[in-house]
Amino acid sequence: MPDPIHALFDYHTWATLQLFDHCASLSPEMLDLTAPGTAGTILATFRHIVVADAMYLSRLTHDYSLRITNGPELSLDELRARFVANSEEWTHVLNNLTAYPPDHPRNGDNDLGEVRNLLLTQAIHHGNDHRTHICSVLSVNGLGAPEFDAWLYWYDVKHVDLPD
Repeated sequence: MPDPIHALFDYHTWATLQLFDHCASLSPEMLDLTAPGTAGTILATFRHIVVADAMYLSRLTHDYSLRITNGPELSLDELRARFVANSEEWTHVLNNLTAYPPDHPRNGDNDLGEVRNLLLTQAIHHGNDHRTHICSVLSVNGLGAPEFDAWLYWYDVKHVDLPD
């Protein structure tokens, strides 16, 4: 059984890929739909998720080659591929967390606290938040939203029956 942090990122990857796959058959016009209270269009929100995910990785690892500078130009398929690459990098990072100290200074300030833990937490929160936005856009526009909550992940992927 993976440790909790691996489990969270495995779920993050699975849920985001479920949403990518659900939206793969949408027309360009549908990908440009939005709804009040969301982060923008479906495609723009996917771009935001993937670009931010790469930015969190680059800040954590100090490998700025991981950043995505052409995000606004990427198609849904290209974004999915980049997200898969990000997920593979997250696995590498999580397998080597001790290489990324929890407190590393920025701009000479040694009192920033647990930057590593902040970036890990933000990556999970950010993905959840914006997946919800995309599902809201899908639902408001009558396109149906996939189910990808943690219960379903554990049942479908981990084949674990839920406790009574």
